[in-house]
Amino acid sequence: MMDKNKFLEKMNIKLKLLIYNYEYQILILASIMSGLLIVHLSNKYFLHTNLYYAVFFFGFFVSFLGFVLEYVLKHFKKKAIETSFTFFLQDLSREYKSTNNLSISLNNITTSNVYGSIDTEIKRIANRVSWGDDFENALSGVNETIKSPIISHTLILLKTFKESSIPLDRVLLNISKDISIFKEERQKKKYFLNLYYLSIVLFVIFLVVILFVNIILGNNFLWYADQDLITRIFFDNFLLYMAIILSIFISFIMFAIKEESSFNFIKYIFVFFILTILIFQIAVPKPDAESVLIDTITYMNRNQLDLVNISDVIALKSISSKYILDKTYSNNLYFLPFDKSECGISCAEYAIFVPDAVFFDFEIRKSDIDFVVLYRES
Repeated sequence: MMDKNKFLEKMNIKLKLLIYNYEYQILILASIMSGLLIVHLSNKYFLHTNLYYAVFFFGFFVSFLGFVLEYVLKHFKKKAIETSFTFFLQDLSREYKSTNNLSISLNNITTSNVYGSIDTEIKRIANRVSWGDDFENALSGVNETIKSPIISHTLILLKTFKESSIPLDRVLLNISKDISIFKEERQKKKYFLNLYYLSIVLFVIFLVVILFVNIILGNNFLWYADQDLITRIFFDNFLLYMAIILSIFISFIMFAIKEESSFNFIKYIFVFFILTILIFQIAVPKPDAESVLIDTITYMNRNQLDLVNISDVIALKSISSKYILDKTYSNNLYFLPFDKSECGISCAEYAIFVPDAVFFDFEIRKSDIDFVVLYRES
């Protein structure tokens, strides 16, 4: 009979340990099984009713509820550990000093229930120690699910002082004091890490603003101009230089926050430089001949210009007068080679065929809302 009672007691302890060690896995498994059961019932009994979709999606919601609850519970327990674990160690140190027995000290502490969300974890530690488990192992077992940096730091210090002659009550008290310093250092690191990532976010925001300004204001400039005017290319390059200077400034801030080596500063500059160039290459309009003609004609309409000459414009594809007209809302547009300029409209062309990349010189003449574009290879 005594052997049977001992066997049942051991099995009870093993069952409790199993639940303690795998409570979140059990919660998730129960959630998934419950959700699948609801989905099955919805397909079996609600398939042809108005409630089918409501019950079906409720089953999916229940399936994922375990993961949500796991995250929420761990989050609140981590917060509770940050605020209460120091007091737990101080109380344990005081109890151990008076009892000189860790198991009794833990059992005395668990009766107070003053540690918020981690009262359950402390009771588990007390139970495991009363069953003969080591305090470090019990603490480590609890931390396997919560993954608190404060408990991890405590375990490191306990292992460090394990072989020392310092009494356990003094060790626990010193660890509780060290945790306060550790929390301050973590808060500083977190603050500077937030600044580090904020710098990256600000760089992205400023880059988007610069590109937005380029798109909004770029059409106010000619791509090429013989007059003493600011051109679109100059404007684009000016914004690009601003973005590069901004990237160097952000690189310096990130380097200063992390207090890294000079090599990392150069690495940041290189990465941001490549990123800036790539984004400008993708987002900023290119001075292709067709785009240049569209922007130039739009500029001429806006500023009442009758004649504009532009040189050395690259054409990467054939140029269509219909496409340009659709973009500029003009009446007619004709192309004429320079050597046929005297021929007039009778020699007009409606497209310039470009089999390979070639540079052109253009002279754009405006008459009312009609345009004649004279062209020749540069």
